[in-house]
Amino acid sequence: MLPAPERLVRDSLFQRAYAGRKSISSSLLTLYVLPRQPESRTRLPLVGFVVGKKVHNKAVYRNRAKRQVREAYKKHRLTDTRLTQWYAMVWVVHKGILDASWEDICSTVADLSDRASKKYGRGTLSGNSYRQGQSKKELLNKETNLRTEQ
Repeated sequence: MLPAPERLVRDSLFQRAYAGRKSISSSLLTLYVLPRQPESRTRLPLVGFVVGKKVHNKAVYRNRAKRQVREAYKKHRLTDTRLTQWYAMVWVVHKGILDASWEDICSTVADLSDRASKKYGRGTLSGNSYRQGQSKKELLNKETNLRTEQ
């Protein structure tokens, strides 16, 4: 289980992540991301896992799939430093995950996280340093230094 400060539990945040329409899909999972505001505190994102009844009618199989994806995410978050750019992440499990191996699940979680960072992450808008992770204060300092050098 994830630590309490990292769990996405409020329904309104799930709805915001879905409404944001920033998603990446594979045959096993879909990842919805909600970017963090640039001025907010850096920390790991709130993470939620969703397994619908379409995946399997029996709860034991749905819970197993959710546990596997949760563990794959926990393993991945130790190595990926770009996760702090997200405010919330929602992992939606597809039916194919029931037959997938552990290695497939781990590689899919890492791949979707990487693709989301490339597509929606900070630094995707060229020329906008503020969105690339620099604070207002850092930008003002840079501008002041450039002016004094000239």
